Amino acid sequence: MKKKNTLYIMVPIVVLVWGFVLFQLFGSFFSSPNYAKETIEKIVNIDEIKKDTFSIIANYRDPFLGKKVRNKGRGNSRSNTSANSRKRIPTQIKAEKPWPIVVYNGMIKNNNSDRRVGIVKVGGKEYLVKEKDVVAEVTILSINKNEVNVRFQKESKTITK
Repeated sequence: MKKKNTLYIMVPIVVLVWGFVLFQLFGSFFSSPNYAKETIEKIVNIDEIKKDTFSIIANYRDPFLGKKVRNKGRGNSRSNTSANSRKRIPTQIKAEKPWPIVVYNGMIKNNNSDRRVGIVKVGGKEYLVKEKDVVAEVTILSINKNEVNVRFQKESKTITK
């Protein structure tokens, strides 16, 4: 008896759900589309619009050239000045950088060839280097078992283990 009662309840519910789905499906295919019929007209007063001006200050390092970008003057201001009236800016000598911290950790040698690879830590980062490699502006001159010869800004040093 319980099965018949649930059957009498479930069949009408299923028929109603499928009827609603089919009504929506056929309604979307056979009905005309509803477009918005209200038009909105907005009057814009051109006198109230103000001109917006801005300038870009590009004083950052060029990522490709490594040089700072120079701002060029607006318009023909450059052509109005003569070469004699320009002031010469004295060139500044670059201050020498201090030596980075260089630590020599050891050497790896290939038995089949005479090739040596050194393990060097420059500025807190560890590198595998060969002779004549340049790491963080430090050039590796020679690699031995207990020491490595390096050069930084035309100054050479020997770093031991």
